[in-house]
Amino acid sequence: MRAHRENLRRQTVPVEVVYVFDGGDAPPTDLEAQTVATSAPLTIYHAWNMGIAAVATPLVMNLNLDDRLAPDAVEKLVAQLKADQAMLVGGDWKICYSQEETEAVAPCIPVRDMPFAMDCPPAVRTGHRLGSGTGESLTFGSAVLWQMAVHATVPRYPWRLDDGSMIRSVGDGLFWSILGRLGMKMTRLPMVIGNYHFHPQSQAQYRVREDLLGMLPRVKKI
Repeated sequence: MRAHRENLRRQTVPVEVVYVFDGGDAPPTDLEAQTVATSAPLTIYHAWNMGIAAVATPLVMNLNLDDRLAPDAVEKLVAQLKADQAMLVGGDWKICYSQEETEAVAPCIPVRDMPFAMDCPPAVRTGHRLGSGTGESLTFGSAVLWQMAVHATVPRYPWRLDDGSMIRSVGDGLFWSILGRLGMKMTRLPMVIGNYHFHPQSQAQYRVREDLLGMLPRVKKI
């Protein structure tokens, strides 16, 4: 967590940070960030909702705790969002297989300078990207940036189904789908904006879950 906070501190534009703690975990006293804590266990999407409720800035980003942004990533994402007059923007990510590799961030580079990992899930190899910055992987990335104005229309990040069951693996894809159906513009930055720590055995988007089966017709509460 300290490395994550330091990564955000090194951004070329200032960012405000919100961390959500669940299961009764106590936030570190010297974290230098806004914190939200609950005694209940949370799914990642439920936690994102709690974090979003604490956001006071016009833009928000959902950065995973074990991923790292390039130092100029936020600046470039915001510039692309404004240039395209979009509501959400995603970039591309270098696939890393250890936390040590993930920590070794560098400034953003064009996607043409790093090959796309065509297999799904990607095989273990160095120097490849997800494909989210150019659309090959049909995702906007492991972390995206969007306007808080989205939540005037979509008040909650998708976190549960109409029957009350928790969404555990496809909440981000559902969020993008909802924005698309509402006609909100989403765009991509064709640059590698950070290092994505890939966990082959547990990555949500590569697991077959009940979430994927007949989910969209059941989702009414977001």
